Amino acid sequence: MKEITNLCFILFVNIIVCFGAFTNLYGQVETIPLSDNKAIVIDSKVLKEQRSIWIHFPISYNTSNKRYPVLYLLDGEGHFKYVSELTDYLSGYDRNRTPEMIVVGIVNVSRSRDFTPGKENNNTSDAAGNSKFFQFVQDELVPYIDQNYRTQPYRILSAHSLAGLFSLYAQARNPYLFRASVLISPVVLYGENKDVLNQYQAALKKNKSISEKMFITLGDEDTKSIDILKNVLTSDAPSGINWKFQKYNDENHFSVTYKSIYDGLKFIYSNWFIDNYNPTIQSYSELQSYFNKLSEEFAYKTIPPENLVNNLGYRQLRSGHTEEAIKFFKENIRNYPNSWNAYDSLGEAYMKKGDKKTAIENYKKSVSINPDNMDGKEILKQLEN
Repeated sequence: MKEITNLCFILFVNIIVCFGAFTNLYGQVETIPLSDNKAIVIDSKVLKEQRSIWIHFPISYNTSNKRYPVLYLLDGEGHFKYVSELTDYLSGYDRNRTPEMIVVGIVNVSRSRDFTPGKENNNTSDAAGNSKFFQFVQDELVPYIDQNYRTQPYRILSAHSLAGLFSLYAQARNPYLFRASVLISPVVLYGENKDVLNQYQAALKKNKSISEKMFITLGDEDTKSIDILKNVLTSDAPSGINWKFQKYNDENHFSVTYKSIYDGLKFIYSNWFIDNYNPTIQSYSELQSYFNKLSEEFAYKTIPPENLVNNLGYRQLRSGHTEEAIKFFKENIRNYPNSWNAYDSLGEAYMKKGDKKTAIENYKKSVSINPDNMDGKEILKQLEN
């Protein structure tokens, strides 16, 4: 039985490689889903071809000046829509499971070429394979995204199936390019070839300062190659690598993706969650301390979500701690200067304090940003009369 199982696994990998890994599933999609996203084309000098890139911006992108972590999706056309919606959901109101993030989907041209070791001595279009694609991602795509959008130096790579092989290769080439990864039912061995895995293992041994989070999943599939990867991580991963393996026996190779992204992002941001309904944070100084610790963990300055700070402020306002509430609302205005609601909330706090002049100033600012704030207009009218 063992020989038959191994043979089936090898055949499965060969099918992925030979037929471009689920060509029908990841077919060429020309129209970007969801109207509030952006599609760009990069004229790659490395790949000598044009590459379509889909970008999703978080809800607060246009109301704040803050920067965001970036989630890069391989097989972008297959995962972009639901992952974009999922990141908004996890970071959304009353959830706060993750920070908001920019999502970058890389649309495929030839996934069997881009995700597998190249034929260096071959003159066909498959020559150089994952090496060229890695150069494109590192030297062209990431710099373009960082230069044109407000990004943090914290990148997450999501890779499903054959793309998992590329993820290991990318981490071997530059362990510091991506600070976290979600490997979804990843291909670990290129047939019987362990070259990529060996390169990854060598990188682990060489780079002891790596700090990374890795979430590895598998559907109801053979665990042979995953067990090899787990053994490599157990024996050679530096202490700075925080990894977890999760098997979903009720999902197959294709259906496992959604749960993997959901649980993977929650794993990466396991310390992010603050419960709006049972908050452990009561004061502005506690909020600062909490997000200072998160900044240390992720190595960039983290900014508290607007809705979380707003809720904490109103909790203080309802409890009669007006000065503390004002501190929370001012924090939102610093981080989200284009948010009409931040000024509206601060105006309400000053009104409760009895500072009519400052309340009017903030309600005027709120209404100027959002002329449809009818409640704000009514309160402003009452204050001015």
